[in-house]
Amino acid sequence: MKNLIIFCGLFLATSFGFAQEIQPVGEQISENTIKVTYYHSNGNVMHQGNYVDGKSDGLWKSYDEVGNLVSEGSFEQGKKVGLWNFYTTKTLNAVVYNDNAVSNVKKFSTDALAGK
Repeated sequence: MKNLIIFCGLFLATSFGFAQEIQPVGEQISENTIKVTYYHSNGNVMHQGNYVDGKSDGLWKSYDEVGNLVSEGSFEQGKKVGLWNFYTTKTLNAVVYNDNAVSNVKKFSTDALAGK
C-alpha cells in the first residue's frame, strides 16, 4: 500500500510538474469555475478537470500520451476525495481518499475483471 501511495504521488507530481510545450486551455464555465485541459507534447490530452475559486474541484481525468485513461477521481476544494481509479494494462487500483488521505486501497487484475 505504501508503494502505491508513493507511485500515485510521483505520477501526479511528474505529470503536473514538467513544463509543457503546448499551453493548457481554459474555458470559463461559470463565474468562479474554469474547465482546464492540459496536453502532452504530442497534442493529446494529459489532464482534464475544473478549478473552482482556483482549486481543483470535481472530476479530473488523466491520460497517457496515446490517449489511454490512466486515472480518474474527484477533488473538493483542492483535496482528493472518494474513489480514485488508477489504470494500467494489467491492474486497476481503486483508492479511496478521505480528506486528501488514503483510507482504502484495492488492487484488481484486469484479467479477473475481463472474466478470464
